[in-house]
Amino acid sequence: MVERSFKYLNTIKLDSLKGFGEKRYSSLKKSNLKSVTDLIRFYPRKHIDRSKVKLINEISQEDQNQEVTIIGSISNISVFTTKTRLRITTLTINDESGSVKAKWFGPQYIETRYKTEERIALSGKPDVKKTGSIEFKNPTIEKFSDIEELNETGSFIPIYQKIDGMTSSSVRKALKEIISILDTDKDKFTAGLSDMLSNEILKKHSLLPRYDSIKQIHFPKNEDQYKDARNRLALDEFLYLRSIFENLKSKYKSENKGLEFSFTKSDIEKFIEHLPFKLTKSQYATSYEILDDLIKEYPMKRLLQGDVGSGKTVVAAVAIYAAYISGYQVALMAPTEVLAEQHFNSIKIFLNNYDIPINLLTSSVSDRDSVLQNIENGTPGLFIGTHALIQEKIQFTNLGLAIIDEQQRFGVEQRKKLINQSGLIPDQLVMTATPIPRTTALSIYGDLEISSINEMPPGRKEVISYLFSGLQSDNKAVFDKCIDHLSNNSQIFVVCPFIEESESSDIQSAENVYSLYKEKFKDNNVKILHGRMSFEEKDQIMNEMKKGEIDILVSTVVIEVGIDIPNASLMIIESAERFGLNQLHQLRGRVGRGVKQSECIFHITNKKSLLTISDDGRKRLEAIVEIKDGFKLSEIDLEIRGEGKVTGTSQSGQSDLKIADLRFDYDLLLKSKNIYEELNSPMEKDLIFKEAKILFPNYFKADGTT
Repeated sequence: MVERSFKYLNTIKLDSLKGFGEKRYSSLKKSNLKSVTDLIRFYPRKHIDRSKVKLINEISQEDQNQEVTIIGSISNISVFTTKTRLRITTLTINDESGSVKAKWFGPQYIETRYKTEERIALSGKPDVKKTGSIEFKNPTIEKFSDIEELNETGSFIPIYQKIDGMTSSSVRKALKEIISILDTDKDKFTAGLSDMLSNEILKKHSLLPRYDSIKQIHFPKNEDQYKDARNRLALDEFLYLRSIFENLKSKYKSENKGLEFSFTKSDIEKFIEHLPFKLTKSQYATSYEILDDLIKEYPMKRLLQGDVGSGKTVVAAVAIYAAYISGYQVALMAPTEVLAEQHFNSIKIFLNNYDIPINLLTSSVSDRDSVLQNIENGTPGLFIGTHALIQEKIQFTNLGLAIIDEQQRFGVEQRKKLINQSGLIPDQLVMTATPIPRTTALSIYGDLEISSINEMPPGRKEVISYLFSGLQSDNKAVFDKCIDHLSNNSQIFVVCPFIEESESSDIQSAENVYSLYKEKFKDNNVKILHGRMSFEEKDQIMNEMKKGEIDILVSTVVIEVGIDIPNASLMIIESAERFGLNQLHQLRGRVGRGVKQSECIFHITNKKSLLTISDDGRKRLEAIVEIKDGFKLSEIDLEIRGEGKVTGTSQSGQSDLKIADLRFDYDLLLKSKNIYEELNSPMEKDLIFKEAKILFPNYFKADGTT
């Protein structure tokens, strides 16, 4: 005989349970609950404590603000309708110590469901009168013949996420039925549920057995039981992720042969020596992490993350040089034409001493045919572009390195298209200036190696941040700051969240703000930039800004990523409470790139203040003004907005995590890593992976994250 497993329970459909007819089963399927395994992992969103069972004469004034359960019999039922047609049903309930009245207001028809002398349990907050009489208003009530049948009262009651056509009560009944079956020996099965972790591991790490965790997560006797169960089940989810990533890495390494790179350390050191500035320790270290990957037997998959202005592009330039002298083509894909052009201009400076062909391929380049010819001929060189690089007509024949900037803006399928026509997989480097919280990095990008640039280049001045309300005196202070910077021959960015007022009546739109600044600063050149303009219009405005011809540029978030104007020393973010924390940090990073002291103003929507915006908006603004470190801000952002989706076809796919929470479970994540490394037997790891394939289906639909 064997214990039942998740794999076995996944084959048992929920319509085999009592009371789960076609209609209910259809509702469950819409919520992606099809099998017994699915329902077992449909964890409660909270518990209501109805565990305090008292005799009626034990209830006192101190109990008025907490749930109390009494067990007794109904002695009287009455129904009364007021002049305003409000229906009031009153039950008198007795136990051996006294009696109470319970009242329900409205058409609940309690009197049709209960009879006098029936034994019931009742839970609610008691109203204790000065006379000593006790009354319950709209309490929870249920009848029973055996105390074990109680489903709504008398214990910690699990409350589940809403399913159309189902109540929490019917979910609880189904789970009690499942647990009752699992508690028995039947056919070839012994009681219980198989555990993927050995008794030795459980004992060493003080973990609950899995079956105890399942019972206690749904029906704990107290808070401690719930916490122990939750920790075990959250740990299991991280073990599944760890297993998936290890298997993906192993499969990737065994199935894909890496290209051969031929460069020496002296080649690289000479290149670094001739750069226009000295690399930071962090830039130097991450450069060699990438170079070490290039010479491995399998293609590189590495994520390079670094804060705004930390110098990721020069690290990429080191890898580009190594690939070029090895005889390969390099593709660098950026999300916007503006950013692609900026990379083109920056990298040209880094490669200035070498005769390396640098090609720009965007929708608006004029020599497109010659660039395409170079790609198809396999001519070694650098090809920088946007989505244009992955169009069907483009066929790389000699691609050695694919670099994807701001990787979160490209889907999985788009990133996969950067391969050679022959099917050979180039080494892949993905870069982001949006620092990823350590928990998310370990969870989402577990199948990538991760390099982090964690220091800023020397001499870069910190941007001074201010938080101004939308009240009149602060609005004036914003204009005063503009006058200060303009008098220093500096340029100003003003960023707004929307283009048209109609999109949200209380948010200052770019067009309205543009009119306001044009009126206030008549002697200065004020221009507007937004996403609906043609590329030619945007390009012309950005060129004017770079040349210093524009004093104030009012813009939407078009300028969030990659714009480099050293003479811009003031960033004003309008309706700042409406932006995400990482976005605010990215925008602040658009200034402070030159020698002048730069400032950033987070300006709340007109007529609003910290007291009148949402709690989340207030938390974000307080954090952005106080903290300059993008990695710390990303952790706070995760706490404020929730973990979002972790696995799936893209980073926005449906999450398979049911109970683990990336915001708070970092210790469990690390513990799962240690436990996974302690597993000596390949059979143990194989068992975890087999369960992961059942319980984390969305991840396998994605076929990896990159």
